[in-house]
Amino acid sequence: MDFEPVSEGAAAGPGRFVRDLALCLSVHRDRSPALVWPEGIDDLVADASGELPGLTGPLGTLLGCEVTSSALSLPVGGRSDGDTVATDLVLLPVRGSCRGRVGPLPPGQGFAASEHTLELRLRIGEALYVPRGFVYSLDSAHTPCRLQVLALHPARW
Repeated sequence: MDFEPVSEGAAAGPGRFVRDLALCLSVHRDRSPALVWPEGIDDLVADASGELPGLTGPLGTLLGCEVTSSALSLPVGGRSDGDTVATDLVLLPVRGSCRGRVGPLPPGQGFAASEHTLELRLRIGEALYVPRGFVYSLDSAHTPCRLQVLALHPARW
């Protein structure tokens, strides 16, 4: 992976964000969940209307995989559950905040590198990496919460 330094004066929001996220994923991918505070996310979120544009291509290039994006809305008091049997995910709040839990799949349903559950408050400016073999739940939104979900699909040879 080639991580070029980004100059301070450059319009570096998306570039720094993608670089920092890719660097974190290069360390944690297939190993464990991770919470990262990528540089440049504040500028992206300030300009976004519920979506962070232009991330999938550059991130996919750095990671050597296909990256797709979708949106997830969590109403006040709502809950969302998911698993990562087929692909890794990155959850990026772009509006509001919520509680997040990430833990291994139940025994017999897949492999997880960790046996522990991670609990946190997921806020704008943070990116939560959920590797394959884990389940996640999002709840306790005090205001409507919107997340961009990046799916990191395995490379196809």
